[in-house]
This record gives sequence, C-alpha cells and structure tokens, in this order.
Amino acid sequence: MNLTEAYLLLAVMLAVVAVASVLFKGRQGLITPVIFLSGLITCLVAGLGFRLREVTEGPFVYVDSLMWVLCGAAFSYLLYNNGTFQYLFNKLISVKRGPAAQMFLMILFIGLPGMLTGTVMASVATTGLLAGRYLLDKGLEKSKVVELVTMGSLFGMLLPPLCVPAMGFTIARQGLYPASFEGYFLPLLIAVLPALVVYCALAGRRVLGGLEADSSADKSGSPVCLVPLAVVFALIIVYNFLYFAVPYFGSYPVIYVIGFILALLCKVKGANPLVTTADGIRHVAIELAMLLALASVVEVFNTVGVNGTIAAQLAIAAVNPTLIAVVFGVLLLAAGLLLGTPFAYTLGGLAVYQVSNSSYGSSEVLMMALGLAVGMSFLLSLRGGLAECVCQQLEVTGVTGPQVARRNVITVLVLVAAVIVFLAAPLKFLMI
Repeated sequence: MNLTEAYLLLAVMLAVVAVASVLFKGRQGLITPVIFLSGLITCLVAGLGFRLREVTEGPFVYVDSLMWVLCGAAFSYLLYNNGTFQYLFNKLISVKRGPAAQMFLMILFIGLPGMLTGTVMASVATTGLLAGRYLLDKGLEKSKVVELVTMGSLFGMLLPPLCVPAMGFTIARQGLYPASFEGYFLPLLIAVLPALVVYCALAGRRVLGGLEADSSADKSGSPVCLVPLAVVFALIIVYNFLYFAVPYFGSYPVIYVIGFILALLCKVKGANPLVTTADGIRHVAIELAMLLALASVVEVFNTVGVNGTIAAQLAIAAVNPTLIAVVFGVLLLAAGLLLGTPFAYTLGGLAVYQVSNSSYGSSEVLMMALGLAVGMSFLLSLRGGLAECVCQQLEVTGVTGPQVARRNVITVLVLVAAVIVFLAAPLKFLMI
C-alpha cells in the first residue's frame, strides 16, 4: 500500500465518525456504534470485503478490563443505594472548613465512584447527584453546582486507581497482545494531583465560599457502613504497592466483589443487589462501548494497512519519537475539543500504534498520557460532553463544558502541561 491509499482509508474512517459527531451532537450512545460501522466501510473501500471479524476481534483484548470496571460500577452503585454515600456526604457537609479544604474533600467525594470505575458517569449518577441536588436546594447558583459536579466527576475518572481512557490506550498499544492496566497508580496520581490542588485552591472560595456547615444534616446511620470502602481502599493499596510482600489474592474484580459482599452486610439501608448491579452497569456502558470502539479501530487500521504504512513512512523520515508522541497528544486534545470524545477515540486508533511503534519498549506511560488527553475531551468538547450530562442529571440548563473550562483555564492548562510532560519525558520509572 502506498501512502496516498493509507491516507485515503484514514480519511474514510475519520470522515464517517466526524459526520456522525456533527449529526448526533453530544449523543455518544448514537455516535459510538457508527465507529464500528466506519470500520466495515473502511474495509470495503480497501477492497477487503465485509470484514466483520476484524471489526469485532479487537475488543476481545478488553474482556479482563471490562470486568474491572463492571465490578467497580456494581460496588459503587451499591454504596449509593445502601445509604453509604449519603452517610459520608452528611458527615462532609456538617463540618465548616476553609473553602480550599472543603472543595478538596467535595471533589474527592464526588470523584470516588469515578476512581473505583475509571468512568465519569459512575460519579455523575451517584455522588454527583447527591451533592448537586443538595447544593441546588441550598440555593447555590446552578452554574457553580454544575461546575463542581463536572470537575469532581472528571477528576474522579482521571485519578487512580482506574481511568478508562488510559486503560484503553495502554491495553491497545499495537493491538498485538492483551496487556493489563498494572503499575499506573503512581503515574496517574502524579499527572493529575497538581491540577486537582490548583483547582481547589483557585475555585474553592469562588464556588463554595458562601456555603455554611449544615448542623441539621441527617445523623442517622453508623460508621460501620464505611467498612466496605475502607477494606477496598486497603486492598487496592496492598495490590498496587505491597504486592511483593503479600500473596496474590486477585485483582480489582476480586477486590470489588469483596467490597460488594461487605456492603450488603454493612449498610445504612437495604438495597437489591441485582437491581443495583444492573443500574451500575447501565451507567458506565457508553464509556465502555467507546473503549471497545477504540480497539476496533486499531484492529481495522492494522488490517487495511493504515497503521503499518504510516509507521513505515515515519521511520523512513526518521521522525523523532518524542515529536511523534507530543504531536499526536495535541491532535487528540484538538479532536476531542472540536468533535468530541468518540472522534478522539477514533483518531486514537492511529495514535496508539504510531506512538507505541516509534517508542517501542517504553511506550506504557506515553499511552497513559494519550488516554488522559482523550479523557479531557469529556470536559472540553464543543459538541456536548460531561457538563451537559450533569445538567441532564440535575435537570438544569444553560451550562456547557467549554463554559466550565473557561472559568478554570489555569486548571485545564495544568492538565494539558501534565499530558505534554508525560509524552515528552522518560517517566516509565514511575511505574511500580
């Protein structure tokens, strides 16, 4: 295949998804299936016929990781339904703190389900809903409430231990073998924590400055309901940092199943485990579908020769690997900004191969940084993203992701800087 043909096939794939992104503005559940359809169309244009196998084969490398996220979603939603998150929130709002400290704790509370699942919607539909409704009832300006829930959900997704966009890229690198999302706790923390601290310091007084401690907050419930969270947190720390000293007890699905069982016993109120599990899975389904779509795109680009042809040309031109990584990181940020997260994932099917191929043997942290770039599109997208989902959940209107980003431009720039640093610097040593 010559370079012209490779670019033609790349253009076909991107054009189909771009058109869908424009037609179905912000409706990621409609855009994502189009990515799989675009794979079929690209194979047809390449003269390979109706290649259903290649379009569907790539997602199978994510079977293990899907269980991580789904078990985390079931556990998180059980904590929401059994009253644990409400109990924790009541404790949070009953004490007066400085604006920055209160914002930090509020962000961590809202982001907790996102950390456990690596998704934004797990937070929006649980802790974000709790905090958002309470703050709206207290008369806090709706734009500030939407901003708080949006930023909390975003940070929850980006912070360790799990981050679905980062998982997508690290596992899909080159599409040659099923990898595992291991060793990224510390890199994710170092990449995201500075932006979190900056946001809390700058936005705490502006957003929560007038909020007083609520002495009338419900005092019902027992601290026993926090036992499942404490056990899961302890097991995650052991799994990530003390694995050399403790016998292997299973990864995140096992940890979350243990937490789930404990949450059925240690609770504020009863909750149906089957309904809870179904609701948790439903709320993270679209984000997982986008992850599977990324794997499909990688497989299609490999099959039709796009990835290999462009990689060969970059190698012949002796393009610096760091330059390749940074340029693709910037392209993913721009793609997410202009056309949304599904389109950024589609372009990621090219980026994941080119960056990993040019930096073979040390691409893990680079893949994580590409995933963070795509993750930021949930906030930045002009086509409708996270803030619009928050508005829908809270039944308010008039607030968009770009508006939230403009209010927090320094935080956004710190995140962008972290992405670029992780793409440009040899930071693989941070992996444990």
